[in-house]
Amino acid sequence: MSVHHGIGVIRHPKAVLWDLDGTLIDSDPYWVAAERALLESYGGIWDEVLAEAMQGASLPVLTRLLRERGVTLPADEMVRRLTDEVMRMESEHLPWVEGARELLSRLAAAGIPSVLVTGSPRIIADNVLRQAPTGAFIGAISGGDDLPPKPSPEPYVQAARMAGIDSMDAQAMRQCVVFEDSLPGLTAAHASGAYVVAVTGHARVDVTGCGLYDFAIRDYREWNPAG
Repeated sequence: MSVHHGIGVIRHPKAVLWDLDGTLIDSDPYWVAAERALLESYGGIWDEVLAEAMQGASLPVLTRLLRERGVTLPADEMVRRLTDEVMRMESEHLPWVEGARELLSRLAAAGIPSVLVTGSPRIIADNVLRQAPTGAFIGAISGGDDLPPKPSPEPYVQAARMAGIDSMDAQAMRQCVVFEDSLPGLTAAHASGAYVVAVTGHARVDVTGCGLYDFAIRDYREWNPAG
């Protein structure tokens, strides 16, 4: 199987590593609704500056931003409340980005491993794995793992190792495709040495021209596997 699109060509990728929120599923509206409701319940004001800062933010950064706007809960309680609300919505309906399920199925059929790489809690990652096509993912890296969060490249480095890639081999890492949408995530993916595809159709922040990706698509209908 070859994965190609326009000028960006990867022949027989070793693995495909997927960010979750805004990349694999259009879940950012769920997180925004949960974050905004929590903030406003403490009298805080939601605005676009905060929304932009929160896109792709790790859980420690997210809770710090909410605390700065007036939420007085302990960080772990903030995470629990947000996670419970997002899980409730995602259990009712998981909003896959257009073409994602089909691409996952084609990759699995070709024997190309996929790994989910998200800063969201493990319970959310596991829910996505359960609802994905059969055999789509070999595993997941989540925010509950003992790793530095994105923009550190470590989550993607560990995901590549999970897929059997020698992360110290630059050529092997360039045969890993990463799908990402946020600036922290793109920074992490770029630093890992992988081939980075920005998925822009559901991103809160315009990443065009940031210099952190090899190619950009709106959704997976524009990423055409062949072979």
